[in-house]
Amino acid sequence: MSTESLKHAKFDRDDGTSFDSPMAVVEDGFLDGHEKHSILGEWKRRVDAENRADGIDPMSQTLDHAIEKLAGLKT
Repeated sequence: MSTESLKHAKFDRDDGTSFDSPMAVVEDGFLDGHEKHSILGEWKRRVDAENRADGIDPMSQTLDHAIEKLAGLKT
């Protein structure tokens, strides 16, 4: 079993905060909208930079969904 997809299954910030899913970022009550966009954008860049050769990465799709949801919340 490949662990490649697990590499980006969570996001660790420099301040020690960790998110186990993109929706955890969207739903975090302590972050403002700018911080949420920044975290999701950086997470997406990391996933895309190491995207599998077949171009199908479930985490990338999950991040896209969270970014769209956040935009819909207008935060």
